[in-house]
Amino acid sequence: MLEGFTEWLEVTPLSVMLSDTTNFWTWLIIPVSQCIHIVCVAIVMISVGILNLRLLGIAGTRQSFAQLAGHLMPWIWSALTILFITGAIQTIAEPGRELPNVGFRTKMILLMITVAITLVYERTVKKDPNYWDHSVERRKMAHVLATVSLVAWIGIATAGRLIAYMDMRQAQ
Repeated sequence: MLEGFTEWLEVTPLSVMLSDTTNFWTWLIIPVSQCIHIVCVAIVMISVGILNLRLLGIAGTRQSFAQLAGHLMPWIWSALTILFITGAIQTIAEPGRELPNVGFRTKMILLMITVAITLVYERTVKKDPNYWDHSVERRKMAHVLATVSLVAWIGIATAGRLIAYMDMRQAQ
């Protein structure tokens, strides 16, 4: 099924246009998209890193988690939106390189996990700004979520980087 979708996507006019490196403007789209992608990765990694380290009690302790989340969530969601757009451009330009790639699939699975955790953070502090401080059980859960989130974000960055080195087209 994925193979059929990949083959279909490779011949769409948008994919053909984006992968055409003989035209200056389309040749420029991918490197510009990659640069924007990298900057947004940095924004997200720094923001979620600070949030998770705050939940672990390691950093950012001058502000409550709710205050910190209030400042950082707009940065996180804006950067994730831009990452989705730039990632889609890169995937459409080279679907045969991206979609069957183990690194790409790993990155997407980890991204779903981290987005779910980030949604949990946002929703809990909107309902109750001190949610994570009410009990020992909640603090333990916060530590677990923060640890899983940090490990997953490191995994996302690693898997994203490995996409370039795990080209599945060569294995076929």
